[in-house]
Amino acid sequence: MAKKKVAKKVVKKAPAKKASSDVTGFASARVERLIRGAGAFRVSSDAIAALNTVLTDFGTKIAKYAIEITNNSGRKTVKSEDIKLAASKL
Repeated sequence: MAKKKVAKKVVKKAPAKKASSDVTGFASARVERLIRGAGAFRVSSDAIAALNTVLTDFGTKIAKYAIEITNNSGRKTVKSEDIKLAASKL
């Protein structure tokens, strides 16, 4: 009896997401709520986009510094204390 050749299924993995500064990571509605919560009555879409960019850039800086703190502590897991310390230092 001849054996049948079975084609193997090829599973493609999704490409890893890149963390870059041009990605706005927050929902526009949430950013608008932040501005309105601070007391604004009207908010322009440009203001929402600008704050979103600033928050994303600053959040990325905090995350990178927190990773450095984690690595210097000999750990692989970023903890809330690392984030708080990084935010207080920047």
